[in-house]
Amino acid sequence: MADEALSDNPIIATALKRFKLAEDAEKDIREKSLEDLRFRAGEQWPKDIQQTRILDKRPCLNINRLPQFIRQVTNDQRQNRPQVRFTATDDSTVDSAEIMEGLARHIQSSPDAKVAFDTASDQQVTCGFGYFRLVTEYCDDDTFDQEIKIKRIKNQFTVYFDPSAIEPDYSD
Repeated sequence: MADEALSDNPIIATALKRFKLAEDAEKDIREKSLEDLRFRAGEQWPKDIQQTRILDKRPCLNINRLPQFIRQVTNDQRQNRPQVRFTATDDSTVDSAEIMEGLARHIQSSPDAKVAFDTASDQQVTCGFGYFRLVTEYCDDDTFDQEIKIKRIKNQFTVYFDPSAIEPDYSD
């Protein structure tokens, strides 16, 4: 009954339809990514073979070497973190580009940003995709001043993109 009331609202009905399109477009990659995540966690035997071995009272040994190789890649990323660079154009000066680069360096050097980059990198290496987000937060309760922060997204499966996007960065 509640679902019918929600779908009567045209905005919610449109949102649900668009979500369904995005979900259908990414279904295969998400299933494979979940399989990769389970494999990393140590579920490396196919279910039917594992059941047969358990019934035969034979061991199902797992020598999980995958985390070692994932750490090789992610440790490299920690040594070479992504950085935003600014360059002067026709509309800006070298000084303004340096100021913007200093602000970006400040945002990227926060502990939250480092955790966000590390989480996204680990997810990318394990499952093929990982994300972080840029947010603005008020500096304190008494002002309207805001800071830009980089935050992690703990569960990469909560992010969906528009399947009709053309640009590789989904900016359209």
